[in-house]
Amino acid sequence: MRDMLRWPLIGAFFSRPKLLNGLRVVVLLLFLSAIVAGLLYPEASENPYTTALFWSLFWPFFLIVSMVTLGPVFCSLCPHSFVGKWLNRRWARRTLPAWLRHRWIGLSVLVISYWIPLYLWPGTLGTPWIAALYFLLLTMLAWWMFARYRNMDYCRFICPIGAVTKAFGKVGFAQLNSDQDQCRNCRSFDCVKACQWRLKPYLFEQKNTMQDCTLCMDCAHACDAIQWNVTSPASQLWRGAKENQRMTVWVFLTLFIVITMTMRFHHALGHSPLKADLPWVQMGWFLESVMPAWLGIDWLGFSALFWATGGTLVLVFGGFWLAARMTGVSFWRVFDHAGLSLGPLMLIGALSHVGSFFFVHYAPDLINAFYWLMGQPQVAEPLASYRQDPWLRLFQLFNVLAVMVALWVLVRQWRLMGFQGRKLLVGVGLSGMVIWAYSALFVLTLYARNLAHH
Repeated sequence: MRDMLRWPLIGAFFSRPKLLNGLRVVVLLLFLSAIVAGLLYPEASENPYTTALFWSLFWPFFLIVSMVTLGPVFCSLCPHSFVGKWLNRRWARRTLPAWLRHRWIGLSVLVISYWIPLYLWPGTLGTPWIAALYFLLLTMLAWWMFARYRNMDYCRFICPIGAVTKAFGKVGFAQLNSDQDQCRNCRSFDCVKACQWRLKPYLFEQKNTMQDCTLCMDCAHACDAIQWNVTSPASQLWRGAKENQRMTVWVFLTLFIVITMTMRFHHALGHSPLKADLPWVQMGWFLESVMPAWLGIDWLGFSALFWATGGTLVLVFGGFWLAARMTGVSFWRVFDHAGLSLGPLMLIGALSHVGSFFFVHYAPDLINAFYWLMGQPQVAEPLASYRQDPWLRLFQLFNVLAVMVALWVLVRQWRLMGFQGRKLLVGVGLSGMVIWAYSALFVLTLYARNLAHH
């Protein structure tokens, strides 16, 4: 049965409004409790609860894992939109100003407020009171905008993960669509009337895109023809879509830089036996010697971010430009099509980090948060360690899978552009330069870890 709304457990929640709203209330209470706890108990030594919920539960699992599998299901349970939909219906009367109607705004807020501080001032967001204040400010902004501007435009343009969820959802293996046999004779359009986004769910399958759907399931509750089907993984990427996907490519590229490549440079290789020979580490040490305490910046993190950004942009834009010249198509056409391969490269590759970190960090952090909530003094130990449990290396296979899916998407996109034979090989070979570099970095990381074990 492909329709997950008919499945026993997940279908029971998402097909029944009362159960789904009950789950949203639980998530909202968890979210608010983490904020309150962070403000009342601001030090990490006295409060493991706030950071565990935000950085060991909401971020890796509610966001990364859920979107790589089920699409933008995080938005369906999001505390901001749950309260915001009620505020939007009751109070919103204004249209979002034109100068705010740009998807770059939300993505920029995410990069500037989270990823850049993560490298330049590491550990700051891991402090309970700063994490609580961060999410409190985001919550106040979100609910104020929901109450002021109609059509839930906050989710589309201002939300830090609004553009991210739309792009990330294309990598998953689930898609909201409808029974076309029923839709063909429909004259009531109940699914459209129920959608606060004013989307047309009956066209999702035909256009191979869910647009800005947040999986709120209002359409499914209003019409029995709506389905939430299991599809081929990343089908929205390797099949043609009848929409401009350039912003999707920009999201993939931006987060591929600040997450995948910078993490590889700074953490995977920057803490390995090879670090003394790495140019970004040498640059970081030089900056530390010249400006040791300037604004408290971690120069090693800054240098890794700088080199990852420059190197990735050269590989991506250089490869796309060469592919465009050699195949005779425009650069931006190559960018729009070949750039979609960055999605699985980043997201599926991220599962290697999330999977191993679950046993090493996330699980004990969440257990300690529970102990703290119950007032118990126990401290949970990591469930595994990199040195003593070689089976953790199995999660590295997600990197191999990421490369395979990325290449599959890349080949399919060049075929959609009408290329075959020699020109297809040339286009894939040149536009996939960043994939080859990612593969080389993965092999280098394995080599570095092998040196560390010996």
